[in-house]
Amino acid sequence: MFLGELTWPEFKELDRSKLVGVYPIAAFEQHGPHLPFLTDTIETTEIVRRLDERIPDQVVCLPTQWLGYSYHHTRFAGSMTATSETHINLIAETVGCLLDAGLDKVLIVNGHGGNKPDLTVALQKIKEKYPHSRVIGASWWEVAGEQIAAIREAGPLGWGHAGEMETSVMLAIRPDLVHTDKLRKDGRAPASEYSGKTMQYRRMDEVTDCGVFGDATYGTADKGERMMQAVIDCYVEVVSDMQSNRLYA
Repeated sequence: MFLGELTWPEFKELDRSKLVGVYPIAAFEQHGPHLPFLTDTIETTEIVRRLDERIPDQVVCLPTQWLGYSYHHTRFAGSMTATSETHINLIAETVGCLLDAGLDKVLIVNGHGGNKPDLTVALQKIKEKYPHSRVIGASWWEVAGEQIAAIREAGPLGWGHAGEMETSVMLAIRPDLVHTDKLRKDGRAPASEYSGKTMQYRRMDEVTDCGVFGDATYGTADKGERMMQAVIDCYVEVVSDMQSNRLYA
C-alpha cells in the first residue's frame, strides 16, 4: 500500500509491526542524449509500484525522493543535486518519521549510484538515533546483481550509467521517453591497474563525451523486462528476510 493514499486514521489502525516501510530514493540528472533527466526516478518508482503490486499487505511505500546527490552530473545542463549534508539529513529525517510512526523496519530502495555514499552515512546516523531500528539500504542493480549480469550482453563497461541496463529498463517501462535514434557507446576508464584499488571522485564530463558511461546500443525492451522481474523477485525476498529477521545478526 502507499502511505500517501491513506488517511491518518487508516494508517493508525494498521498493524505496523508486520509492515516494512519502503522509501525509494533516486535522482534528477542527465542520462545522455537518449534518456530523460528523471530516468532514475522513473525506474525506481516503477520498481516500488511492482513491489507493492506483488506484496501489498506487507509494505507501506513512500513516494520516490527525486532529489539526490548528482554533483558529478551538473556540468551537463539541467541536472539537479543536493549537497551531501542536505541529502544525508533528508534520508535520515524521512526514515526517522517512519520509525517515529511505528514502522521499525524500513527498506530504502536506491535508484542512483551517486546516492550510495550519502546513504551509508545516513544509515549510520539513523542507527545512532534509533538504536533498535532495522533499516536496510539496497540499490536495485546490486540486489539483483547476479541475475542482471546473466542478462547483460555489452560486457563489463557496457551496462553503466545510461548504458545497456538503464536503456533496456526504460525501453521496457517508458519507451515513449527513449530517443532510440540517439543510442551510442560512451565512457572512458583509467588505464592504470590500480584504478580499482584506489579511490577518486570523477565528474561525468571528465570520463564521458555525452554523459553516457556504457553502451546504450545493446538496450532492448525484452532485456529490460527480464531485469525488472529479477529485481522485484529479489526485493520480495529482501522484505521477507527483513520480516523474519534473517537480515540481522
